[in-house]
Amino acid sequence: MNSIKKIGNLIFVLSVLLVTSCDDITDINENPNGVNPNTANPNFILSGVMIGVGKDVAGKGYNEPIAAYVQHVQKDSWSSNEYDWAGNGWETYYNNLRNANLAYERAVELELEFHQGVALVLRGYLFGLLTDFYGDVPFSEALMGGENSLPKYDSQETIYKGIIADFEMAANLLSKDPGEYAQIDPDQDLYFQGDPEKWMKFANSMALRYYMRLSEKDPGYAGAGVQKMLGQPLIDSIDDECSMPFVGVSADDSWPANGVNTGRSDFTRIKPCATLTYKLDALNDPRMDIWFAPVETPIKVVPVGDIPGGGDDVLADGVRYINEATLAANNQKIYDPATWYQDRLDGLTMIDTNSVYVGLPVSNQNTDPYTYNLNPKAERGGFNTHVSEMNNQFNQVSGDNLKARVFSYAELCFLKAEAALKGWGSDAEGNYNKGVQASFDTWGIGDLYDDYIDNVGVAFDGSLAQVMEQKWIANFTSATEAYFDWRRTGFPDLRPGPFAKSTVIPVRFPYDDSDRFINVANYNAALNSLEATEHTDDVPGYQGVDSPWSKPWLLQDITKPW
Repeated sequence: MNSIKKIGNLIFVLSVLLVTSCDDITDINENPNGVNPNTANPNFILSGVMIGVGKDVAGKGYNEPIAAYVQHVQKDSWSSNEYDWAGNGWETYYNNLRNANLAYERAVELELEFHQGVALVLRGYLFGLLTDFYGDVPFSEALMGGENSLPKYDSQETIYKGIIADFEMAANLLSKDPGEYAQIDPDQDLYFQGDPEKWMKFANSMALRYYMRLSEKDPGYAGAGVQKMLGQPLIDSIDDECSMPFVGVSADDSWPANGVNTGRSDFTRIKPCATLTYKLDALNDPRMDIWFAPVETPIKVVPVGDIPGGGDDVLADGVRYINEATLAANNQKIYDPATWYQDRLDGLTMIDTNSVYVGLPVSNQNTDPYTYNLNPKAERGGFNTHVSEMNNQFNQVSGDNLKARVFSYAELCFLKAEAALKGWGSDAEGNYNKGVQASFDTWGIGDLYDDYIDNVGVAFDGSLAQVMEQKWIANFTSATEAYFDWRRTGFPDLRPGPFAKSTVIPVRFPYDDSDRFINVANYNAALNSLEATEHTDDVPGYQGVDSPWSKPWLLQDITKPW
């Protein structure tokens, strides 16, 4: 592909996206972009939707609260990681849905089946995220514009089954010989460069994802659907996976929170989470070498006789030495993953003596954790020589690994492994191993797989917990899907730290104010679908049952995740 042309097209569609903002769902079919819906080119419209989806995946996956809440990363300035969220996505998702629907309508008018299929996939993807995050949302009436400016909220069950039907319809539309499609512009297809077979595999894989999403709530429906989809063409290599690279021409098309566009502190404020660093260390996992940077100044707690030059707290040859005899008097203790939670409740200050990668514990204190690990420069800005930064590749605007991973081949393999464990497929071990291999391949370290797969804790043991743990690791920078997996399975066993707002992780976003104050009757009706829990009122300030700790239909009568 001509890279200059691709960049120009990307900037064009970004400029279209950035001037639009939907104040509420009543705006859904108004067109502030100035694009004439009667003449708009579906290729350009779909490019804009792909960019919106990709930016959301990367943003939530790396530098927004979801990434901290699934304990891949933590923020050490301007954020206390307390699991107190309002959520975000409502306006953005509906704004993108308006564009996806316009593309679909134009494709129907022009009898362009490829574009119809792509639009259906993207539309289903966005509606799926809305119901995943919120519960019941406007669906069947959401895109009617002036015909119905106050749409009803459809049930979560209806939406899930509706988007699965759309994915299957899309796969059928995309299953023809490439020569049978017209007016495809490969340069505008930022995911698959106009390849209908890859879009068809993506559509089927999305259907599989959502059948599995329902596996705990409606196993009969889900099981039949999973077995059906396993017989369809699916993503079957990293070359087929759905991802979007960042071109890095401007801040709007660059990797999020890099230090080039807006200053290095945007990069330094994101730190590895100790939950992940200690898990990778225990598994001897080489992915930590490409995700994190070695701590600049390690700390060693040693007898005073082992401290160069003597003293109780000495910096020598790039290492900070602390006299172990002083810990108790200073209310300090060496960080231990097994006891740190209670140690913090007891008021002890943690010292992490890992000499390679030091992460931030989750919800470690009730203020911004920039003081962690005896930071000698305890101020906002993210600079802490005693805590690892992210690998420098994430400080760049673009790079081979800097992609929005919308649907990875690794995810597909782990879905198949999970399905096999449930009795809906076969070869759980083979698919588990392929998932690990795919993750290594996509990060460019496939040659290290053979030395890893037989490690203690990695070699397949036949448990769902292990499959989901490796999938959680592989979903690094794709935190949204890691969150949904944790929510439906309870794996890995993620829990808030001692200074979180609640003792359990939230399971939904509260509804957006823009609709709560406008579409009042339908909003109030939707509240009846939520189930209050013992944690619903843990944090003041939410609107009764419209709480992050109330359960939507998907989780009702389910013992997971808590």
